[in-house]
Amino acid sequence: MRYLGTIAIIVITLHAGHGDAADILQLADEDTIVVSADEAWEDAGQDILHFRGHFEIRTPRWRLSAHEATIYGNLDNPQRIVADGMADGLPVQFFFLGSDLDNVVGTTGEGQHLEYVQATGLLTLSGKAKLSSGTRTMRSSTIQYDLEKQQLQAGGEEGVQVTVEPGDLKK
Repeated sequence: MRYLGTIAIIVITLHAGHGDAADILQLADEDTIVVSADEAWEDAGQDILHFRGHFEIRTPRWRLSAHEATIYGNLDNPQRIVADGMADGLPVQFFFLGSDLDNVVGTTGEGQHLEYVQATGLLTLSGKAKLSSGTRTMRSSTIQYDLEKQQLQAGGEEGVQVTVEPGDLKK
């Protein structure tokens, strides 16, 4: 079974709950991936893991939380992630630490649906989507963000709203 080590991490994290024990596990190694959820199962014979209820995945560079999520490929190198928030409830939320080490700025986002595709580096948020980096915030029905190039595209029925704090205008 390919996921034996992965399932062991999930079981330990599920048993630890959403508190301090899971945080200690994360500190064990800077390459550690910590996953927690109320339920987890895999598709037979495929590299697909499903999670439901209080899903969270944490790595040293990014974090994602949702009500439900499906990860395609290995946890340490996911090919695709699809996540959903609760209907009329908490949205999917993510945090990504940019790859430009000279200018470390975290990017946060949320929406009712998230899809990430590794091959293209694109992260798509939809359903009351919001993306913030530094003092800039964008809101739209759909936001597509290229994690590596740090470029975005947005649109939808409600249009696009961009807020830039006065401190950014001086730069």
